[in-house]
Amino acid sequence: MLKRLFSYILVLFCFCACEEYKTEPITNWTQLSDFPGAARASATSFVSGNKAYICLGRTNSRDGFLKDLWEYDSETGIWTRKADFPGAARVKAVGGVIGEKAYVGLGAIGAYDLSKQYSDFWEYDIQSDTWTQKASFPGEGKNDLFCAVVDGCLYTTEGFTNTRFVPDTYKYDPASDTWTRLADCPEYYGCTAGFSLGSCFYVGSGFRGRNIDEFYRYQTQTGKWSRIADLPEGRILSKGMAINGKGYIACGRFWNGALDGGRLLSDIVEYDPSENTWTKRGDFPGGARQNVVAFSINGKGYIMTGEDDEERKSDVWMFEP
Repeated sequence: MLKRLFSYILVLFCFCACEEYKTEPITNWTQLSDFPGAARASATSFVSGNKAYICLGRTNSRDGFLKDLWEYDSETGIWTRKADFPGAARVKAVGGVIGEKAYVGLGAIGAYDLSKQYSDFWEYDIQSDTWTQKASFPGEGKNDLFCAVVDGCLYTTEGFTNTRFVPDTYKYDPASDTWTRLADCPEYYGCTAGFSLGSCFYVGSGFRGRNIDEFYRYQTQTGKWSRIADLPEGRILSKGMAINGKGYIACGRFWNGALDGGRLLSDIVEYDPSENTWTKRGDFPGGARQNVVAFSINGKGYIMTGEDDEERKSDVWMFEP
């Protein structure tokens, strides 16, 4: 009797501990023409209207840093080389569009074992194809930050100082060219991903001694953080985007340091804020990889570049959820 009761309790515990996630694979993927610039990983992107812009990144696993800027016209499929980023070549810079201007900066040379990090911040005039330097970032962590644009301001959080992860959260207001420190994220991780929906931005996943599946929401109107539903699987080096009121996290790596089963990931997961639920949307057909570029234009998602364990990529894919 006791043995039977113990078995029942064990089964019940395992059932309750394993959260169920819906699975609805994306079926309408289209491979587009390859990116014409150098194949790269850890690049920065931003979107203005029907056009996307890709800049910076690296061509090798630890070097080959870039400063070129490319424009993609989603209506014609044409890529055009634009004015180079005027700061130093780098990886993992932040980027976003406010009005007719884009803002790019921060980042670093190399990965976590290298010390050169940047606090410079630049405004790109999309119409005139010119760059202007703006107020430098005042925060301590300058590498691998998450960023989002909400209601005319750019927000950053979860940086890396070259020695530790920090939860510092800042708002940049282009109208006054000023940075304001906000409430810290409740946790501090590296290699995070996220997206913005309405007046909120969402950030999570990442690394701090283990793969992180936790996710948080920041409400810009109230200045409050709150925890939302966990990701189906913890990961690092993923990328997020928003499409039609839902958030998406793509690819990345299940870290294998002290854990078993380390591997690159190819899956796409979708977050519905109205239900606070994640749905597994199948796999990216370009194959498992990390440090991709991901963005959306007019209800369509785009995933491109990135790297696997052997090479940097230049392929470009589009999907409709």
